[in-house]
Amino acid sequence: ALALWPMPLEGHKGTEADVQQARRKILLLEKGQGPASQLFAEREINAYLDFLLRNVHFPRTPGVWTVVLQGVEVAIRPNAIKISTASVWGPVTVGALKLGPWSLTSQITVVPERGPRGFQWTIKSGWIGHLPLPGPVSAPATVALRPLLGASFRERALLTNVKHLELEEGQFAVAVKNRAWQSP
Repeated sequence: ALALWPMPLEGHKGTEADVQQARRKILLLEKGQGPASQLFAEREINAYLDFLLRNVHFPRTPGVWTVVLQGVEVAIRPNAIKISTASVWGPVTVGALKLGPWSLTSQITVVPERGPRGFQWTIKSGWIGHLPLPGPVSAPATVALRPLLGASFRERALLTNVKHLELEEGQFAVAVKNRAWQSP
């Protein structure tokens, strides 16, 4: 019952101007122009995530369990990032019985850790609705994010090449490795 009780998304909403600002900063990071690092506000990232989400298509196959991501927001803390999602799960039909759909929220807290191959993102805790999950079993809370992550090639390339990251309340500064990894 706690898992089916949705929580509000965390994070500050952004505007279309915030989307454009985030896109400009991402382009500067990709091209290696401007300052070595870029400062992103939480509202810029949330507006950009909303922009990305509008372009993700969620296939629905009748009779097959589906998850459709409806919203995603981040809340940036000094030592962690909270990623909250709102999604619809189901419906699925079993014989004459129709189960769902259910509106679910999830949240994970990730901590960046510098390793020999760059930054790794470790899940420290999670929630499905109001049901708390300890770190090691929080991975199911990320299921709704997978289609968005799968469609975000540019952004994943930047995330895997982070060389410097500073988290502050509501914002973060990021620099990426040499852009030799980028295709022409």
